[in-house]
Amino acid sequence: MDDIFILGAGAMAESFIKGVVAQQAVDPARIRVLNRTNRDRLVQLQEMYGISPAGSLAEVRRASVVILSIKPYDVLAACKNMADYLSGQTLISFAAGISIAAIQSASGGKAQVVRTMPNVPVAVMAGAIALAAAPDVSAKRLDEAVHLLSQLGEVVVMEEAMIDAATAVSGSGPGFLSYLLEAMEQAAVELGFTPELARRLIIQTVIGTAHVLREWELSPAELRKRVTSPNGTTHAGLAVLAGRGVQQAIVDAMRQAAMRAEEMGLEYTRQE
Repeated sequence: MDDIFILGAGAMAESFIKGVVAQQAVDPARIRVLNRTNRDRLVQLQEMYGISPAGSLAEVRRASVVILSIKPYDVLAACKNMADYLSGQTLISFAAGISIAAIQSASGGKAQVVRTMPNVPVAVMAGAIALAAAPDVSAKRLDEAVHLLSQLGEVVVMEEAMIDAATAVSGSGPGFLSYLLEAMEQAAVELGFTPELARRLIIQTVIGTAHVLREWELSPAELRKRVTSPNGTTHAGLAVLAGRGVQQAIVDAMRQAAMRAEEMGLEYTRQE
């Protein structure tokens, strides 16, 4: 692998840099970052991680991997601007809603395009990253992309048709879970806990539940049944949730999020 060129210097770009540098997957000296407006941000990343600020898009020529870590509505214009410097590099997009076909078209078909949907926990190296690759991406390039992104968490390779659904599941998932935890915290405070103590209990409960699901290889339904004794406390609470239609509301929320992801992709593409 030659240099990695990153376009954008926001939170997602920093998470990527932090992950690959901390895990020693990439020498930071081989990472070049270009930010359109904030030069101070590049200096900050250089001081924190040892990367090198890039002078212009022309430095894409030196890279074997190009990371697009910019706003979705800027992606296609950026691809057009860098097309003259592309010659078969792996082009990894972090942008929600922008299809592989749209990126291929904007970049003149000169790159091997990988589309991803990372979520917020990549910031602490515990993310879920949905990944889809164009048909012409070689096995070697795909393995390389998966290896790089796995430094940020769990990478799940799928068909591109599933990416919008993945946006609803793992992309919006932290927001949905936080909404539920917010309600649990409110209830705990009403039961007499301080917010701080309630949060400690709730967060550890979430972490522990996730560990049990993974290590025991259980479905959520199976674990729910195991912890629900007839006429017990969990049974009493679940009866309220079922009566209020909470499960169906969550299903509807995720469907709506997936539909919105698809709509956003169409909107960004039409803007071009």
